[in-house]
Amino acid sequence: MQPSRPSRETPLWPLVLLGALAVLIFALQAGPALGGDLRGNDDMMRMQQVRDLMTGERGWYDVSQRRLLTPEGGAMHWSRLPDLFIAGIVFLLQPLIGTRMAEGVAATLWPLGQLAWTLGAVALCLRRLGANLAGQMAGLFFFCISFAVFNVIPGRIDHHGLGLALTLTGFAALLSPERSSRSAIIAGLCIPLMLSVAIENLPAAGLLLGAFGLAWIVRGETETNRIRVAGSTLVVGALLTYVFDAPGAGGVRAVCDAYGQSHFVALLVAGAGLFAISTVMPHAREWQNRLILMAVAGIAALVSFIAINPSCLGDPYSGIAETIRSGWLRGVGEARSAPTVFADNLPLAIFYFGFGGAGVAASVYAAVKAPTGGRLPRIFLLGFCLAGFALSLWQLRAAMLSHSFAAIAGGLVTGLAFSHWYTRRGSQAALIFVLTALLVSPVGWRLPRLIAADDASSETKTDCTSAAAFAQIGAAPRMVVFTPIDLGAPLIYHTRHYATAAPYHRNPEALGRALNIYTGPVDVAREKMARTGATHLLYCPGLNELETYAERAPDSFAAALERGDIPNWLVPMTPPGDRQGDPVLYTIAFDRN
Repeated sequence: MQPSRPSRETPLWPLVLLGALAVLIFALQAGPALGGDLRGNDDMMRMQQVRDLMTGERGWYDVSQRRLLTPEGGAMHWSRLPDLFIAGIVFLLQPLIGTRMAEGVAATLWPLGQLAWTLGAVALCLRRLGANLAGQMAGLFFFCISFAVFNVIPGRIDHHGLGLALTLTGFAALLSPERSSRSAIIAGLCIPLMLSVAIENLPAAGLLLGAFGLAWIVRGETETNRIRVAGSTLVVGALLTYVFDAPGAGGVRAVCDAYGQSHFVALLVAGAGLFAISTVMPHAREWQNRLILMAVAGIAALVSFIAINPSCLGDPYSGIAETIRSGWLRGVGEARSAPTVFADNLPLAIFYFGFGGAGVAASVYAAVKAPTGGRLPRIFLLGFCLAGFALSLWQLRAAMLSHSFAAIAGGLVTGLAFSHWYTRRGSQAALIFVLTALLVSPVGWRLPRLIAADDASSETKTDCTSAAAFAQIGAAPRMVVFTPIDLGAPLIYHTRHYATAAPYHRNPEALGRALNIYTGPVDVAREKMARTGATHLLYCPGLNELETYAERAPDSFAAALERGDIPNWLVPMTPPGDRQGDPVLYTIAFDRN
């Protein structure tokens, strides 16, 4: 295959048309979101955070959840930046269509806006990497059928989509062929924003920062002005996000699971280092000298990071007790490692890690076949593909990053294969093109999952989180409800009630308490629940969480509930639904023996 020519002159209208079609297709899935059914716990809690902000029950810097009654006070570690966009849409529309419908529209428009944003960034990356039109179209299509797109579809309003859009925007800025000040400003803002939105973006932010340094080492003076502007912008961006995003400069910042003091100081040192190097020694001619200077700046940033908070070098969940790790954290879908995913669901694991691995292979091939002057950008792509794939093996949440860059690499190589077929024609060239497109796209890696889905299509699905499932429960007077961990956020979002647990790691005592009660014996469950202040219990037949507890502890309270052996001190307040999975609210009768 011959490398394709740089493609900045290829027409834009096919990409715009494909992107618009993709947004339209995903917009057709907005029905549940418009009706108030969001995708997951974090999406529901995010909307509740927006409500609390708009009603004044919580200030801009206070992201704790007042209706999550935990010993830690409903502690949360989220950014306010995603709330800003959602709240803006709700604020503008609620006088016209009412609050609930405005929330549904916001839960549709915000992710679709991020989808358009990410598609634009993917297309720009492909053009700057030298992909031909076929490769650009393929890359957009691959992204739209990858795992990454799940984070930018209607009903998905948590922080993942914004973090992904910022990452791809920063990468596109890195690839700027003009190496302009504008690209430096964009990247210098994206890096602190990525960290402020979610600390899971730290590896990508570090890669972007390191890539700018590497570009100066390799290219020399042509990158000097860009790293000067990027460094100064990084300092300003780090300061602005530290002061104006939750919890603010005066908040709790000695943390590792969110944008904290150590990250802030490291960004300041890194930005100041880039600015100082490019100002004091703008004409460093030998690459060895540039390497030494950049290494000094990097080491200084790392030392400052360690000096402020050494514990941030380790596992961000290191403070969580082993009982909570084994009982809850290892069951969180996005926190699972590759061995766990393969053991739980082989077809799904093949899709997640097969496409990510194919992206690494495709980026290696693209780098080898790079045209003159185009190798360094493709090496950057290889670095992101490798990092995303390696991180996804540790925690599945990084598959979003892995698939995003695998789609870019896959599109690039598919474009090369198309050029080869178009030039040579013939059956052999056609076969190479088809096999290449199949191997570097999510399509081939999805096949085992699609086959398994057909086999499991007759299984009954539970409905423990929809607005319809909580309709009767929401009509009851406000109360304190003892909930499974996975039902705390839906209860808070759909009703006025208070919950005693939700899947947020800054509330370890509440998590441990829920695990202890559900996996413990029936005869002490009521006494322990009384200590939480709960007057009612929420139970949903078929909930995965309770099924897991029952399997681990066959004589436990959870196992009794799953068998239908309801203690006589639990009195149904809402009748069991006709469907499996309809939640039931029980009154805890403390006066019964």
